Amino acid sequence: MFELAEKTAELAHVRPKLCNTAIFANAKGGVGKSTLALMMSLGLATRHPKADVELIDLDSQATSSESLRRFANHRFTVKNDDNLFLASGSPNNGSIINHIETVEAHRTKQKYIVFDSPAGNEPGRSSFLLHCDVIFVPTSVSDADIFATRKYLLSLHQLFQRQRKDYDNEAPSVVILPNLVDSRAEFNELRQALDDCPAYIGQPLYYSPLFRRAFRAEDDDGNVRALLRSNDAYIEWLTTTLAELDRLNPNPDKLFQL
Repeated sequence: MFELAEKTAELAHVRPKLCNTAIFANAKGGVGKSTLALMMSLGLATRHPKADVELIDLDSQATSSESLRRFANHRFTVKNDDNLFLASGSPNNGSIINHIETVEAHRTKQKYIVFDSPAGNEPGRSSFLLHCDVIFVPTSVSDADIFATRKYLLSLHQLFQRQRKDYDNEAPSVVILPNLVDSRAEFNELRQALDDCPAYIGQPLYYSPLFRRAFRAEDDDGNVRALLRSNDAYIEWLTTTLAELDRLNPNPDKLFQL
């Protein structure tokens, strides 16, 4: 009997979460947060037909939500809610945390929550980040983007250290997403520049002119279909990373290639 009880407890411990929460974040603008949030959201919706997907746009410009609302249905919802912002334009941490916890508490089937965050959003004012399962940090190989990304990762680490005593869960996984990469050599250059950062680094997303048209509203949505098809392998990797987060160990001490 005791062996059965122990086995049941073990299975309950390893049971996958019914709600995985990801955010695309970097204080620097123009690094691809909205494009990657679009690819993740639609990728999840098409690859996991039995799951619910929710995109929450934390950018007051509503780039993601305005572009993706036309794809919304009973399984895919898009939010740009004023209650999630403060008058200053900063995230309303209490409302966002409450939303995440409420969704998690009432799940009976798999759900994915994807946040798209605005430029200028600093970790020190975003304690809700601690309630996400993974923080994806897009960056290009430009000096300005690398500098901003290093600064953002340092601020994230400081947030984790400062708040560690206030929460029981492990810190969210941090995955750097090399974006707008032109070649393998550029990817290696970026990897070397961030080598000492305590985070994972994902597969590179190579630049394509299709990204320029990703948010255009076209009658047949041919631009979106072309984007998804041409980056099918990358989207498969990205969505699998979120769906199988339980396979990731705690954040490494220095950069680790996924």
